[in-house]
Amino acid sequence: MKNKAIGACLLMVMLICSACSNVEAPQQEAISTSINQAKQINTRTELLRVYTDLTEESNWWVVPENVSTMTIYAEAENTETVLFWIAPTGTETGSERKLIGYDIDGTDGWSYTWEFGSRTFHDHIQVQALGIDGSTQANMYINVHTP
Repeated sequence: MKNKAIGACLLMVMLICSACSNVEAPQQEAISTSINQAKQINTRTELLRVYTDLTEESNWWVVPENVSTMTIYAEAENTETVLFWIAPTGTETGSERKLIGYDIDGTDGWSYTWEFGSRTFHDHIQVQALGIDGSTQANMYINVHTP
């Protein structure tokens, strides 16, 4: 009888240990799955770089007098549309900005070639990426001027 009692106790201990070890594994698995899902769900738009086909000097892109077009490039992630705006330099000039173009197909990269004619510059170009999630956006600015 004593052997049966010891055997029953050992069996009970093994069952309890087995049950406890199975409880932790699903919790760790759930945490790992949540982290992986969060990485996959990141759809926040991001602008990595903005530049033009012009020459840059002292943080200004130089538009020579004899040039009438420029291409503006954007490197972006999780982006559906890129808008290209121009606004005069100065403070609080955002309300004066004008849309100069957009790109809705990033398969060949995000860019816009602007034919501006004989215009002279001392302006900011804003590049605005609109996210594939429908709610995020990112903005970067470059300065352009004509000497």
